[in-house]
Amino acid sequence: MCSRMTAIALVLLGMLAGTLTIGTPAHAAGEPSDRVVLIGVPGLRWGDVKPKATPVMWRLAGEGAIANIAVRGVAPLSCPADGWLTISAGSRAQPIDGDCALLPAPRRDGSGAFVPDFGELRAHNAGTTYAARVGLLGDVLNGIGGCTAAVGRGGALAAADSSGHVDYYRSSVAKMPHRGWTRCPLTVVDVDDIARTPGERTAALARVDDQVDKVLSQVPVDTTIVLVGVADLQDPGLRVAVTAWRGDETRRKAIYLTAPSTRRPGLVTLTDVTPTVLRLAGAPVPTELSGSPWERGAARPARQSAAVKALQDRDLAARITRALVAPFNVALVGGQLIAYVLAALAWQRRRARRRTVLAVTRYVALAAATAPAATYLANLVPWWSVQHPSGGLIAGVIAADLAVLAVAMSGPWRRHPLGPVTVVAAVTALSLAADAIAGSHLQADSLNGNFSLVAGRFYGFGNLTFALFATASLICAAGLAGPALAAGHRRRALLPVLLIGAAAIVIDGWPGWGSDFGGVLALTPGVVLLAMWITGVRVSPQRMAVAGAAGALIVSALAYVDYRRPADQRTHFGDFGQQLLDGQALAVVARKADSMLHSLGSVWLTLLVPLPLLILAFVALRADGRLSSLFQEAPGLRAGLLAVLITAIIGFAVNDSGIAVLALSALIAIPLTLAAALSTLERRLGVPDLDDGAV
Repeated sequence: MCSRMTAIALVLLGMLAGTLTIGTPAHAAGEPSDRVVLIGVPGLRWGDVKPKATPVMWRLAGEGAIANIAVRGVAPLSCPADGWLTISAGSRAQPIDGDCALLPAPRRDGSGAFVPDFGELRAHNAGTTYAARVGLLGDVLNGIGGCTAAVGRGGALAAADSSGHVDYYRSSVAKMPHRGWTRCPLTVVDVDDIARTPGERTAALARVDDQVDKVLSQVPVDTTIVLVGVADLQDPGLRVAVTAWRGDETRRKAIYLTAPSTRRPGLVTLTDVTPTVLRLAGAPVPTELSGSPWERGAARPARQSAAVKALQDRDLAARITRALVAPFNVALVGGQLIAYVLAALAWQRRRARRRTVLAVTRYVALAAATAPAATYLANLVPWWSVQHPSGGLIAGVIAADLAVLAVAMSGPWRRHPLGPVTVVAAVTALSLAADAIAGSHLQADSLNGNFSLVAGRFYGFGNLTFALFATASLICAAGLAGPALAAGHRRRALLPVLLIGAAAIVIDGWPGWGSDFGGVLALTPGVVLLAMWITGVRVSPQRMAVAGAAGALIVSALAYVDYRRPADQRTHFGDFGQQLLDGQALAVVARKADSMLHSLGSVWLTLLVPLPLLILAFVALRADGRLSSLFQEAPGLRAGLLAVLITAIIGFAVNDSGIAVLALSALIAIPLTLAAALSTLERRLGVPDLDDGAV
């Protein structure tokens, strides 16, 4: 039996190593320049940059490449100190007190300055789960014989080396002499007018534009200008990012910026700023940096107003989806509970209408199970462009839900208890798989996808998407294996499990597609154990350990393949391999474990999620219980539910979203199981389908 299970694992590994290719990188955003000026404006968003209100910044954006920038730091709301320290370290960093306090005033030291209490800032951030090395930017530039110059408190905080020293410092743009702009390869400028006077935004923006104009009038030709909105201030959102090359007409192309860290045209992250300015200044980029240099992305609309409007729309979509995700999922779960309670009451009081109660409740359960997939499919249309985008998003989700539900209930498969269930699971899995292969566009800022404002993952399967994909894939495989299993053909039933399981693992883990490290660790044991249950192999602790080892083996193979690629083409797999070699892997694992444990602090999830999972486990483990007739008609379902439980529990342990993985698995598995059970009950009572005149 062990040899059979080992063979299953080897088959999965062999199918994983197919003939897939990995895309080529984009072109670099700019070759090394002699001089770089980084202008940081905390709170600056694209809605602020307009032809008449801020003509200088508008013209600068027209001369260079543009993007939104995600400025999320350690905390959900990024303050100016968070942003400047993150640029200093090239990794998420924060001040000691964690609030939006006034930045420390540098202490002058000749032509330079020292940042007060810089040693405490370094020690504090070195001890966080991100282990940020504050002062790294200044250290790298000093290490190549260069220097750093800064204007303003934020500029000093970002440009200081590990001792807190800035080589050349002035408190304002007006006090910076002409020769000061040429002293060092990098000059960091803090233009903090919006932060200092948040209640006077229009006047503050005029002053910001004037300060940027003064900088541009002073810097010499061939200077690369990088303009960044380095912080959120009051509300989280995507901010401004511009790279412009002064005095070089050949580089003025209408393009969006991108980066390997996001793989999304028009979107970069704050941790990308450090490697970007280092490369532009001709300095080496340390491998330990969590970001990656900006690159030339897709062409943007020739009309600048249209290009900027597209970035504003993406910011709007990011803010709306982030705000609606909790209300949507609460409404989805709460709505189901209300519907099921009402159905139970109607069942007891309206015996003559039981046909209607059963049929309608089954439709409700299927619609609820379809809703997670509909949140991704809604992004097929630009709902953010309508007059009321929040309503447009909800309308898009409902329309997609009804479309999938119509497919599930319109074919001949609707007469089998697992027919509609399998179709819903298949549509969910196929939609997410196709999106991952195509570049994760539907997952970008969907209600359960990759949130730009969180800045945790921008491509591939996030933890929530993985939970839905894995659950749908396992239930789909179990549903397709059911007919052969019911006929007693266990080996024939194994074929769809191996094909769908192997494909799911490949799509989930392949670099550039799902790129999901923890997901492969969780999904592979589920697929192997599902194959064992389908073929009648007894599952023992030893065999479960071998199933887990198969996941570790596949992850190791993926990490090795990805690590062999150039650094700027690697995904999370290759980055983790590099972190292992650099001795940073334990810090990454510790950070993810800390996030997983912190997920238990969500009171609603921690209290509510275990109950449906316990019910699901009870149902799946008791083959002779109330659902025995369902398991007889659909014998693959019980094995599928057990595989979902195993995958969800491992996913909870190895992913930093923790209990949210369990919640999303339950969000689709529970209503699908209920829909299948109600279908069986209808047949036992002789109730025809809705389509055959039940209502």
